[in-house]
Amino acid sequence: MIGNTLPHIVVITAPERLEQDWIQRLSNEASFGRVDRAGVVQAGLDLVRQTNPALVIVDRDFEQAEACVRQIFTTMPTTICIAIVPKPDVAALRRLVAAGARDVLVRAAFEYNELLESVRSLVAAEQDRRTRAQAGPGEGRSSSRGRLVVVFSPKGGSGTTTIATNLAVALRQMGAGRVVLADFSFQFGDVGVQLNIWSKYTIQDLLPRVDEIDDAMLAPVLQQHSSGIQVLLAPTTPDGAGEVTVDQLNVVLDRLLERNSYVVVDTWSFLDDVAGTLLRRADEVLVVATPEVPALRSVKQFLEFIRQQGLISGRLTLVLNRFPSVNNIWLEDVQQHLRHQVGANIPSEGRLITHSINRGVPIVISHPQSWVGQCMIKLAAHIAGDAIDPISLAPDKNQLKHMSQPEDKGRRNFFRFVRREA
Repeated sequence: MIGNTLPHIVVITAPERLEQDWIQRLSNEASFGRVDRAGVVQAGLDLVRQTNPALVIVDRDFEQAEACVRQIFTTMPTTICIAIVPKPDVAALRRLVAAGARDVLVRAAFEYNELLESVRSLVAAEQDRRTRAQAGPGEGRSSSRGRLVVVFSPKGGSGTTTIATNLAVALRQMGAGRVVLADFSFQFGDVGVQLNIWSKYTIQDLLPRVDEIDDAMLAPVLQQHSSGIQVLLAPTTPDGAGEVTVDQLNVVLDRLLERNSYVVVDTWSFLDDVAGTLLRRADEVLVVATPEVPALRSVKQFLEFIRQQGLISGRLTLVLNRFPSVNNIWLEDVQQHLRHQVGANIPSEGRLITHSINRGVPIVISHPQSWVGQCMIKLAAHIAGDAIDPISLAPDKNQLKHMSQPEDKGRRNFFRFVRREA
């Protein structure tokens, strides 16, 4: 059963593969309950019926795996099935998915971490589904659980932090409910700098008692910003990144989503287990690109990878940052190169953005009528569900006419940060 108890797993494999290393490693995972194994298909099916496990891994030849998965799915549709097959075959993959498999791995190619991530994400998704179902038909998503928005770029320096901070503030400004901005760039997170917030409390303070998180624990850790959003800061030292596990991350996300309308997450550019978990769970994924060849190449590779892996189940919006900024690069050229529609753009207004970042004041607060400020606000409206076009390739001259420019005084001190003790 999936619930407060640890999930029970059954492995149906061949007699000669009962002692595979991945089965033993799965049995030793603290986040799972009992792991039973069967080397005979019928014995495995009987075991599944008797114990009603949360998840079944079927490691047999294709015909046997398909029949086994279909029987489990038709008799116990809430039981998750993962199939492990001898060789990659698109037709076979489609048949297994049609039979009821939630994921399919190739026996000779998969690594243990890939299986572990699949098991964890599928169990978490099923638990989430059951939680929502228990809320009843009269309770919509907005009243029971918030939306997870993940801002990601496979290329560092693309501006994900600036977009994430302004997006969170803009969502709050337009009345989208309670908003938390979480800095999950664990090694060198800059959310606190961009919002002029400092605290001795970070996500690390939640980890030792992650299963006990409640309002009292969250209160000192979530920092209040003047805009009305709350901020969960990254660890204060780079080595703190190694202390955050995927299981802990999932619990922290669950507690935040239970209490807020939106959780906006800024991430690092490394596609590890943490980033993979965030992308799988996200309701909205913003993939940020900039109009330079290395950045576009990295984004293209990332988009192809997630298509192949089925990594993202939520809505993906490709955000072209600092565009337009380069002569003779057109939106159509970028879309053709990436083989993906650009969903939004953030124009290049370097002076305003630099001034905003150095002051620790988001552009949607300091210069909301600027071209870049308006594009940030339109992106937030898009995320909130408004039917608008978040692409703006030219500034609104009527708004720019009334926009105030940053002061240009000789004694500017851009690197003075106000420290607010929690």
